[in-house]
Amino acid sequence: RIRQYIDLPVGVGFGIKDAATAKAVSASADAVIVGSSLVSFIEQYATDRDKMLASVGALSAEISAAIK
Repeated sequence: RIRQYIDLPVGVGFGIKDAATAKAVSASADAVIVGSSLVSFIEQYATDRDKMLASVGALSAEISAAIK
């Protein structure tokens, strides 16, 4: 509904935790903002850099593929 009032890009970023949610949101947004899910992986694997990077990379790749 906001598009009827503005000509600016719209980014949505609350509750984006997986590729399916990102895909659904991307249908009506110009940008999908993922934060908390990535931070959770960073916190979870703070002592294991390789697992942290693998988890963040995998989620990023899944979301990227879903919204293209």
